[in-house]
Amino acid sequence: MEKNIWKSPKEAQILDEAQTPLWFWNDKLETEELKRQLKLQTEIGVKCTDPHARPNNGEGYIGGYLDDEWFGNIRTTLEYKKEHGEKMWLYDELAWPAGTCNLTIPMDENYREWYILIRSIEIPAGEVFRAQIKTFEDQGLFGIRPETDKSGLAYNIHILDKETMEEYPVEDYFTYLMFGPELEFQSDRDCIAFITKVSCDLYTHGGSGQVNYMNADATKAFIESTHEKYYENFGEDFGKTITCIFNDETRMCHSIPWSSSFAETFRELKGYDIRKEIYQIILPGEKPGRIRCDYFDVVAYMYQNNYFGVLHQWCQEHNIRLFAHLLAEETVYGHTRYSGDYLRQNKYQDVCGADHLGKGIGSLNIKYTSAGAHSYGKKRTAVEVFAGCGWDLTFDEYTRMITWMYQQGMQIIINHGFFYSDRGGRKNDWPPSQFFQWQGWERQSEGNDMIRRLHYAMTDGINEQDVLVYFPQESFWLHYLPDQNHTHGFFQGPFLKDERAAEIDQEVQLILNGLTSRNMDFDIIHKDAAENFAAADGKIENTLSGQKFSVLALPMCELLPLEVAELCRAYARDGGKIAMIGARPHLAMNQADDEKVKEIFDQLEKDGAAVYFETEQKEEFYQFVSGRIPHPVAITEGKNGTVNNHPAYHAYMEDPYLHTGEDISGVMFVRYLKEGKRNTLFMNYGDTPETIEVSVESSDVPEVWDTFTGEIKTAEVVGQEGNVYRIRLELPCTYGIFVVSSL
Repeated sequence: MEKNIWKSPKEAQILDEAQTPLWFWNDKLETEELKRQLKLQTEIGVKCTDPHARPNNGEGYIGGYLDDEWFGNIRTTLEYKKEHGEKMWLYDELAWPAGTCNLTIPMDENYREWYILIRSIEIPAGEVFRAQIKTFEDQGLFGIRPETDKSGLAYNIHILDKETMEEYPVEDYFTYLMFGPELEFQSDRDCIAFITKVSCDLYTHGGSGQVNYMNADATKAFIESTHEKYYENFGEDFGKTITCIFNDETRMCHSIPWSSSFAETFRELKGYDIRKEIYQIILPGEKPGRIRCDYFDVVAYMYQNNYFGVLHQWCQEHNIRLFAHLLAEETVYGHTRYSGDYLRQNKYQDVCGADHLGKGIGSLNIKYTSAGAHSYGKKRTAVEVFAGCGWDLTFDEYTRMITWMYQQGMQIIINHGFFYSDRGGRKNDWPPSQFFQWQGWERQSEGNDMIRRLHYAMTDGINEQDVLVYFPQESFWLHYLPDQNHTHGFFQGPFLKDERAAEIDQEVQLILNGLTSRNMDFDIIHKDAAENFAAADGKIENTLSGQKFSVLALPMCELLPLEVAELCRAYARDGGKIAMIGARPHLAMNQADDEKVKEIFDQLEKDGAAVYFETEQKEEFYQFVSGRIPHPVAITEGKNGTVNNHPAYHAYMEDPYLHTGEDISGVMFVRYLKEGKRNTLFMNYGDTPETIEVSVESSDVPEVWDTFTGEIKTAEVVGQEGNVYRIRLELPCTYGIFVVSSL
């Protein structure tokens, strides 16, 4: 890193996107006021901005959308940016979620989210159950006769023995009447009928914000209505002044989403007809669990390819980057409920995004985003932050939160937000504004310098993390029972029905937060990105990012894809060590591979390459990890590690997760390799300054680079043994400092 850039970061154009606030257009816009506010941003070093209209129920934006007035205001912003050599992003909606084009796309029911409703009816022994049988698609069976080949039909009713859960062939209970077969069932045993239906909410009753993100045609309609219009007006500036498109808060609204092409895609990927089995998704047990695994695997695949993949392709073709953040990144449950598999949704993003509401810190949502980015070799991450922090947010709280975001792997700060106006109820729209209305405004220039320095030190290099964790998404699917009673937007709600699913969800949080609290940084491998990892020289390497890991952890992994099991075996053969916590892998995604996975791990455990820990043995697990990873930087005296006051969420979803009330205390550090240097970012999350001693491997005397003041000084050395220096650090409690050492 160049010291002149560190000391005067505003002069470096390469850092101009480090802070890219959402600029809330939340009133009637005036050209001169737009220019005045752009000048205010420039003066504090904010040289990239993202205009974002905020309708806010009548007390917000006043004006048109994607019309001459709208594009005129965008052009005012663009011309200012071009004149001053600055950048801007585009926000692709009037509000959120993305994909609706101001709620117009879902007017077409084909583009609105489809979903499956499953209801059960008890049939007591001896009782006659009659129903009008239909196909899964809710079509009548007109013209079906006894001699008709029914092997390809999927029915809307399935009847099971209540005790054994064995299915009755409903064709055996057809009575053929004038309009085709009707169902008349009777048994001397208690039974249950499951009735499935493809449904879609009315546009006027919740459907207006429900886009079918698994439908590529809906995505193309969104692009045509929005992106193409921006390109028509400003295409010559794409990739120059206009550098990125912001895609906001997409999610599956219903717990069992569907689309017109789902059954066909499922058959291509899984080899069987999901329409005949989908009723089992709400049932406990291993057999339904395997169907659930296949189902959510396909949901995640279609979301990834038919929404983000289509958007990304358009962005590539038009020389602009795609940024997106989703919802409920905090838990395994949230990953499943809103994304099928959250981590894989990072594949087609150029700037991988997170969202963080409230002033609390310590959750895993930010870490999951950075891990998802790394798994696909992405070079940039960004976080939308400060919504819901309240007008009492202080500047010191502001810098403290920003430092934590960088320690979790973020590289761009997207302020939520810079308010154009705080008139009337506008001031209550998820405040605070961090613009000229805020109490910390006079120090925002200093805050911008700090953000730029953090961005400079932690981009275009490698996050140095020693522990690789397999994310047990498939094991969660195995047990998860979807709750059909909630869509989105709730404070406390749907509870996890299955105890094992709840245990997996909570234990993963506890284990990962435990690693972080002990300053043993980790990254994540997952099924969709497994091909990007390989065993080499006793480590596992991310072949895209260049990261190398000394220990592989498998928390709560009952089910492991065969390709990951094979990676484990190759890693063990090369001397690697594997920790299994709370479960031994014995199932595969493909049931035909179950025995292979079990055999691999039986042998690994027999050979001592894989070690099993109960969930109650977390301390033993942490000791195992610590003893097998390098410690090129370590705290030797003073506070070492952090305490998290909220290490896991309850076994229910929150939408949105509001982090106020969460916090950590103590000292955290993370390492970043760049240009032959190791940049170690220390942060004291206590209430008072701390003095610590740290051992640092370095070929010369380490330096201390202050992220807030820009001061660079030689570290205070209190001892040395070979290339290991022991240094004393004075840590403030409102921002972080780097120890820069030579490799």
